[in-house]
Amino acid sequence: MYARALKRSSRCFVALATLFACATLQATPATTLHIDRGRSHAAFSVRLIWWQSVIGRFDDVRGQIRIDPVHRTARVQARIRAESVRVKPSRYRKRLLGKHFFDAGTYPDITFTSDPIPLAQLHRDHERLKGQITLHGVTRPMTLRLYDTQCPGQGFDQCTLHLRGWLDRTHFGMRAYRAFVSSRVNLSLVIRLRAEPEPSPSPPAPHGTDTR
Repeated sequence: MYARALKRSSRCFVALATLFACATLQATPATTLHIDRGRSHAAFSVRLIWWQSVIGRFDDVRGQIRIDPVHRTARVQARIRAESVRVKPSRYRKRLLGKHFFDAGTYPDITFTSDPIPLAQLHRDHERLKGQITLHGVTRPMTLRLYDTQCPGQGFDQCTLHLRGWLDRTHFGMRAYRAFVSSRVNLSLVIRLRAEPEPSPSPPAPHGTDTR
């Protein structure tokens, strides 16, 4: 009888411990890391018919990575400002921002939202980061590959993620100049993470106010 009582007590203890552990995990808030705009960028290249390439870079990349401590996953949300593009040769910049390509006046942002990815995979080369990209007003599936992730410590603060992929621009309604410009666009992103968000810019001083 004593053995049965002890066994029941042990089971109750295990059950309570399990419930406590689950409650603790559920109470753990998600961690949000921010993309460091000053140290992040996105780049692309597209080949012309005469074996030259147009190479461009976006300097305004912002967003965040939300880490779910319960499921041990991360989700990337990135937003690229089309107007921040720099391109070589520079004479192509105005055309890229026009309605035949990015149409930045109508669609100022390019966005990518990933599916949840296990945290362990963020440190592995050639792991796939699947998600959805919205470009030129069209949203389609997109797969990027991770490579050469660099982290100075155990967590993800100050980590640098490198990603590569490609897309077919015609799938996003950009069909102009197909006789001269390849449909395939190669993409790469360098994302630097930081624990704290970017400081908000100071509001402009009222007109006529002496700020000295």
